[in-house]
Amino acid sequence: MPGPPADLRLDFVKDGLQSSFTLVDTDAAGRVTVAGGSWAGTPWPDGLLGAEPGRIGALEAPIVDPRVQIEIKRMMPRPRRAKDAEDIARLETALGRRAAG
Repeated sequence: MPGPPADLRLDFVKDGLQSSFTLVDTDAAGRVTVAGGSWAGTPWPDGLLGAEPGRIGALEAPIVDPRVQIEIKRMMPRPRRAKDAEDIARLETALGRRAAG
């Protein structure tokens, strides 16, 4: 999909489902940073990548901690999409269930 520069994020859509992949880097101190563009090298919030990897079959990859995802969606300066509010509500509900369970 067209969107941000490819060194920042890749967006895909298939069968109406949109998936976004933000590219990250690490600095000399081991902090997760923005990978490219004018903000390259800027640290992401502490704890960006969760302690447990995400899994699709046998493939494992670091994933954004849901609490940090909420923080990022709330702080982004772009116009809010209905999807962002829906994502925040879903994440908060899931986190509430996890804490209660």
